[in-house]
Amino acid sequence: MTIKITYGTVTAAAADIRSAAKDLTNELNALEDRVMKVVNTWNGEARNAFKAKHDGWGRDVSGLNTTLNAIADKLDESTSGYQQTDRRAAQRFEF
Repeated sequence: MTIKITYGTVTAAAADIRSAAKDLTNELNALEDRVMKVVNTWNGEARNAFKAKHDGWGRDVSGLNTTLNAIADKLDESTSGYQQTDRRAAQRFEF
């Protein structure tokens, strides 16, 4: 079995994931601004029901963002780990 790691590709993937998380947050914030303009005109049970659902969605989005950033962090950590392993292997050939 062969595993081939291209450091730049893994690093780029981590950056892409962070960028996607940021874009997702920005898009959802823009959507929320538009939705809240409408919701703020509501009164009573409809508003309360929406707010309860909205709070849950906010937690879900926050969790997704945290997960995406954690994946990006792990990719960066794996790149560092592979580089350290390569350096140690190369040192074995030095006399």
